[in-house]
Amino acid sequence: MTDERKRDKLLNQIRDVRDRLTGIAGLSLQELDEVEARLQENRYLIAVFGAFSAGKSSLLNALLGQALLTVSPNPTTASVTQLEGSIGDKIDVVVTAKTEAELWRDVESTFAALHEHPATLSEAIARAATLNPRDYPTALRSHLRFLKAIHSGYEEMSARLGTQWHTTVSELQSFSAIEQYAAYVSRVDVHAAHPWLQKGFLFVDTPGVDSIHRRHTDVAFRYMRRADAIVFVMYYSHAFTQGDRDFLLQLSGVQDVAQANKLFAVINAVDLAKSEDERVAVRTRVEQEMRRLGMRFPRIYEVSAQIALAARQLAHGGNDAAFEEMARARLQLAADAPLPEPDEMLAQSGVTLLETDLTNYVEQEGEALAGDMVARTLRELARQIKQFIEEANMRQAADDAAKQARIDMLTALKERLESARAMEIESKNASVIRQFDKELAELVFHAAERLRLRYRDLFRDAYNPGRFRLGKPQDKLREAASALCDALARQVDIETRTFSLRAANLAEQTSLNWLQKWQTSLAQAAVSNNRLPRADFSNLVVEDVHCEISSLPLEQQARHFSTGRQFFEGGGQRAMLDATEEGMMEFVRQALADTTRQIIQAATLQVQSHLGDGCAQLLEQVRRAIEDTNKPFDASLLAQLRQAFEYLGSLGFSE
Repeated sequence: MTDERKRDKLLNQIRDVRDRLTGIAGLSLQELDEVEARLQENRYLIAVFGAFSAGKSSLLNALLGQALLTVSPNPTTASVTQLEGSIGDKIDVVVTAKTEAELWRDVESTFAALHEHPATLSEAIARAATLNPRDYPTALRSHLRFLKAIHSGYEEMSARLGTQWHTTVSELQSFSAIEQYAAYVSRVDVHAAHPWLQKGFLFVDTPGVDSIHRRHTDVAFRYMRRADAIVFVMYYSHAFTQGDRDFLLQLSGVQDVAQANKLFAVINAVDLAKSEDERVAVRTRVEQEMRRLGMRFPRIYEVSAQIALAARQLAHGGNDAAFEEMARARLQLAADAPLPEPDEMLAQSGVTLLETDLTNYVEQEGEALAGDMVARTLRELARQIKQFIEEANMRQAADDAAKQARIDMLTALKERLESARAMEIESKNASVIRQFDKELAELVFHAAERLRLRYRDLFRDAYNPGRFRLGKPQDKLREAASALCDALARQVDIETRTFSLRAANLAEQTSLNWLQKWQTSLAQAAVSNNRLPRADFSNLVVEDVHCEISSLPLEQQARHFSTGRQFFEGGGQRAMLDATEEGMMEFVRQALADTTRQIIQAATLQVQSHLGDGCAQLLEQVRRAIEDTNKPFDASLLAQLRQAFEYLGSLGFSE
């Protein structure tokens, strides 16, 4: 987020340069227009993630000082909620219902978890009415609850599918508390006049990382990539669930590719700590787990969102019984005990440190990026002008013999470039493409190795003693097998998304390196060459990944066990782990190969296409240089170029 004055200074600099350089023949100023548009946008996205009931909405309410977001009691119905600035002082809430296609996707995938496959939405709604929770494992109760809610609300909500409507914060809170209505909501947009929002901050409260809907993982990945900062909320009493680990593992891959550390990890409800030693132990465990997942320099904040919200409400609204009661409960004070001053409570909540660091990070990062973007653009412009000057000087000094020598040199350069295109890009065994494919294969191999290293931990999580306390052992073995296959599938999904990011990054670097090598050759030959458009390989990044892993090796081994005691006390768990690992990993490696195959094919074709297009542009620049060598010298153009170069030099951008 750039300071208003600094942003205006950068905008004025861009506009002044464009005014001074407009009209110089052959000089493109398109990039100045693009930079100006990006500076004017001046919006920065902060995405908030966490498991259901971790306190994401409560934390956002505390940061903004008012209860704008609904604290949903329904873990199966979470939707994306976005907060942004309003035009006036009035709070406006816009609710967007799921489309019929979105609803069907959620319902179909939920039935699939029950191993049922209704053919249509109407058939699924009818089937949901007959579902009996006693017929299913306890691990699937959330799935059943969602389907029951969909059935209960369908008659009333079906007409609203795919529509939007305006409402108020209080009406939204009432609506969201009723599961049969909330299950139909896709997105909520809240427009409010908070100073942060008016400055361009845009907050997104995302569905829980432990959602039963796997498409929510796709949504999380999308915001993970695009966010300028990420706030990840964990609840004090159950920090670092498997959902937390999966999310942070995916984020670690995103940050590794982007070479950025934009994570702010929050342990919420630290007022629940029974002692300072316990609080330190929880923080230490979170920090160790984050480092183990690849977060080398984690920022960790210990907060109580409810104390912070109560403090801010009491500071602005006087005596509010509900917030007084909240503060007393969180501070463990008697009903007749006096409350601390709001400022004291706010400091105790830990939220102000998070606010300060988050604001500074986003503003400083945005300011640095904006300044770098302008400087890089103006230096590139100075480089182009310098090349134009060198060409003009050559034409001014050259006699007929020198002109012919230059034409011969440029013709030889053109032939070398054409040969490189044929041998390195277009031929069946093109060296650049072959090396690119090899590096992609290595990325897939390393992803498979990471999955192999996680297998044993995932197996133990699925086949844990707690799962076998109630129910028939064979039913529990099948339930554990299903849980393990689902966990492995999610891990493959995570690795596939990260691979697609790495593939897009590698494609960009491969293209850039090859073209820059030839741009350098052109520059050494005093051929003015405009910077080639940077290739956009973002379409290689996949968000929607949902693979399946067969449980066949697990089922074959499960037949050998008849009791939970035999499995856990008789060495059965270890024996089954050893016996199934290689067979299950074969299915995992095959799933990874299947999910990455299309990415690899698309990446190879796009790199080949982009290099071919870039090479054609370079050849055109050489052709124009040959043509320009025979043109008469233009003294007025040279004077314009020299003045432009001196002007950019006075700004500190001599190239």
